[in-house]
Amino acid sequence: MGGGDNAPLQSDAPNHGHMARTLTPLPRHLSSGAFPVRAAYAHGLTRHMLEHERFVAPHRGLRRLSDPHAPTAGREADVAHRLARDYAPLLRQGEAFSHATALLLLGVPIHCSVGLHVTAPLPLAQARGRNVRGHRTQAPFTPELSAHGLLCVPPLMALLQSAPTLSFRELVIAIDSLICIGSRKPFVSRTELTSNIERYSGRGAAVLRAALCVAREGAESRMESLMHFELARMGIDTLELQVELFDAQGKWIGRFDLADRARKLVVEYDGEQHRTNRAQYLRDEQRLEAVRAAGYRVLRLHSEDFQACNLPRTRARLCSVLGVRPQPVDPHLAQYFAVE
Repeated sequence: MGGGDNAPLQSDAPNHGHMARTLTPLPRHLSSGAFPVRAAYAHGLTRHMLEHERFVAPHRGLRRLSDPHAPTAGREADVAHRLARDYAPLLRQGEAFSHATALLLLGVPIHCSVGLHVTAPLPLAQARGRNVRGHRTQAPFTPELSAHGLLCVPPLMALLQSAPTLSFRELVIAIDSLICIGSRKPFVSRTELTSNIERYSGRGAAVLRAALCVAREGAESRMESLMHFELARMGIDTLELQVELFDAQGKWIGRFDLADRARKLVVEYDGEQHRTNRAQYLRDEQRLEAVRAAGYRVLRLHSEDFQACNLPRTRARLCSVLGVRPQPVDPHLAQYFAVE
């Protein structure tokens, strides 16, 4: 695309010999995402021009420029964002993206089957469209904007809607994210969340309550949630989350994912930034050297440690470093851990 207000679009004029094809400007606001066909007509584009191979039709009555790099697989959040952007012009007054779609758009780091859920307030009919799952509700709600400007149902409503379809682990991760009190304001307080979940009697209520028992307020990423989830599975989820540690002279060393002050143990997740950001990698190495100098042992975990085939080894390592054995878990929680 060009750098001005309009992006060139090939017209339907034929190309005879070496004659240059006529270019018709495409308004910039139509080139940034999906747009209604009627809006294109209003700007002088013709039906024939919209049939050009540069366009795709994500839904009936919509077009957008073809993007060969658009995510069709990979990170769920990226795919959900693309699907939602493609459908956004069709949202009616009061409608919003909902269920797991809304959670992903709001930045909740769940893993799930990516679909497009849209909830409409009664008396509107259910949303329809390609790969769209429409829902209706009589519960009043005020849509909220995602970081990318997409309308979503409130986070708490999205969580309750997702309870029947998300696994126990993913519900714990979702709750962790919603009540996180770390580097950003939580989407919802734990008190408000608890009150709503206790009153909730719809599908998935039991597993949602179990997930609330396991969730923690300090987990700031999916991997931090997975680390404390595995400790909870073994009945030893006693480490502090997002801990600030100091040396013997009271000098601040840094903040760490999980820590046991009594045993002088730190558990850290080495994320993708350690491979892609050299400066961040060096800062983290200095921080870990400083905490070791203060007498702490450090256990570093990676994404591979949480793949299903490696989980038994990861659990054994956690127990070994902590110097503890797995403890019995309450039966009502054990039944959910057993299926993960």
